Formats: sequence, C-alpha cells, structure tokens
Amino acid sequence: MTESPAARPRNPRGQGDRLREELLSATERLLEQVGSEDALSLRAVAREAGVAAPSIYRHFADKTELVWATMQVSYERLVEDMAAAGALVPEGDPVARLRARLRAYCTYAVDHPAKYRLLYETRQSPVGPERLAQHPAGLLVRGLHDALAACEEAGWRVRGSREEAPYVLWSAVHGRVMLWQVLPAAKNPERLHRFVDEILELLLER
Repeated sequence: MTESPAARPRNPRGQGDRLREELLSATERLLEQVGSEDALSLRAVAREAGVAAPSIYRHFADKTELVWATMQVSYERLVEDMAAAGALVPEGDPVARLRARLRAYCTYAVDHPAKYRLLYETRQSPVGPERLAQHPAGLLVRGLHDALAACEEAGWRVRGSREEAPYVLWSAVHGRVMLWQVLPAAKNPERLHRFVDEILELLLER
C-alpha cells in the first residue's frame, strides 16, 4: 500500500493566487507524463498539489479550463519572447521584425523542449466554436496576424489567403522545428533560422 502524500497546509487568507499557481504547476507536471486531457484526472492534480479535489473548482470551472490555463502560461511566455525579439528591430523594417519573432519562436522551442511539447502534444477534448475562440493559441495567431498587417502597411503583399497566412507561418515553422528535433542530424539552430528566411521569402513579395 502506497503512502498518501502529506496534506498541503491551507493558504492564508488572500493567497488564493498562490493555490492557483500551484494547481497550474501540478497540471503541467502531470500533462508532461500522461500527454492527454482525457488521461488527466482532477483527483491526480489535487493529489499532486496536496489539496482536496473540490478546491480546484474554486479556481477552474472544469478540467478543460484547467488544462487551457496551464497551456496559456507557456503560450504567454512564448509570445512575450517573440514580441521582445521583434521590439529589438527598428519599426521601419516590419519584415525584419517578423523574422526576429519567428526566430525567437524557434529559440523557445530549442531552449524549452518540455514546455514546447506540452503545447502541441497534449491531446485536448473537443469544444464548440465559441469556446474554441478563447483557446490560448489565439495569442500566437493574433501576434502573427498583426506582424503581417504591419508588413502590408509597409508595401509588402502576402501571397495566398490572407486569412490563412498566420497559420501558414505557424504550421511551417512548427513543422520544421519538429523535424529538427526528431531527425538524427547535427542540432544546429541556425538551420531553423535559415528556414525562417526561406518561408518569409515564399510568403511575402513587393
């Protein structure tokens, strides 16, 4: 018989945010193990965080909300890194700013492989269109949309469907990152940066 984990001390009044962060950290650790929202149980999350399962409902309406909130931490970190990289480039060169953002995306994937996998390898339960619109991946898509809009304002034309262009960039760079990670080749991040240059040349024109 295994020993049950020690009960977690109750947070003092006003420290609900601390419990929320602990639940997110516990969920992240478990998702890295089970890889699926369906395989994740709220009881396991509560046990990992050292709280009673009903405590979770004080912060999250259901398991999907908990999983999305956990993923949002990584999406926010990724988007912040991309925005910071773009901000280092002068505003007068929006293509160079977009290039810097996409290279930062690659760097994040290389530097944080476990958190990056969490974003793309966590199988999630289907939801309706209205709820799907609130998915944390929207942070990334909107950032790419705005960066492309800045390129258009500077006189560049986006080839193909403008609506799909952010997804073309996202899926192309993500696919290249995944190939880079799994293929038994020398791990030179510069190959990812060169791919970013290639995809921008294909997507943008004067």
